[in-house]
Amino acid sequence: MMDILLIYLVTMGIKAGAYYLSGYSAILADTLHSVVDISMILILITSERLARKAPDPTHPLGHEMVKNVASLIVGVGFVTFLSFELIKVGMTKVLNPPSSFKNTEIAIYAELLVLLLLILAALISARRSGILNRTLLVESMNDSLSTLAAVVGVGLVRAGYPIFDGVATLVIALIILYNSIKIVRENARVLLGMSPSDGFYESVEKICSGIKGIRGVHDMVGIYAGENSIHLDLHVTVDGEMTVANADRLSEEIADAIRQQHPEVKHISVHFCPHEGERRKVYESFG
Repeated sequence: MMDILLIYLVTMGIKAGAYYLSGYSAILADTLHSVVDISMILILITSERLARKAPDPTHPLGHEMVKNVASLIVGVGFVTFLSFELIKVGMTKVLNPPSSFKNTEIAIYAELLVLLLLILAALISARRSGILNRTLLVESMNDSLSTLAAVVGVGLVRAGYPIFDGVATLVIALIILYNSIKIVRENARVLLGMSPSDGFYESVEKICSGIKGIRGVHDMVGIYAGENSIHLDLHVTVDGEMTVANADRLSEEIADAIRQQHPEVKHISVHFCPHEGERRKVYESFG
């Protein structure tokens, strides 16, 4: 991730220099987008290190959700507020476009160079797994779009349409806003206790049904305790006369079989009972 950070530091420097020499608000917006990206990368690097901490009495399922918390902070605290500020700048420039600009060619060439560097960053992130790299990939792609918008805006200004400096700023602001909404939605679902898909439960049921001594599976509950960390609770129907020793051996066999096909299941609670029930269990709140 440090290589991505270095690329973004270089792109921010190029953008800032281009804005200083030209005065385009579209390039200012693109520069601020880079400031957001760099802040995000620094937060995500820190959260990745914290997520590696082993479980402890306070966090018995580990610290993986710190990644999602960090991504949520980026989506809300940095990106959303900045997009609103840029919308105001863009509207001002649309309503009162400047009469002249300077060093337009330098601005265009600088943004094209930045675009190539951002495409490189996106390609690097695409080859890596994990929510942090997915967040960086999305941001690199959106940053590439914002840079492209800046290039188009500056080009149209050079062609004699000064209003497009403000239009390009608005486009970049909307790209940042869209990106922030996606980041918030993805991470909020995990932090709110999202359950795995129906396909996951069907797979667990099929796995258990293939184990000798199991007559059925019911009241399954799974929630994400991190990006790739599921806490699974399930009830298994067995012979009511089964001994505790046999049940203990069977629970280990169930856990091993499930983890073999679903390594994302980090914790499994197996309850044995002689009766059937619903496949899924949904807890109701009582006021």
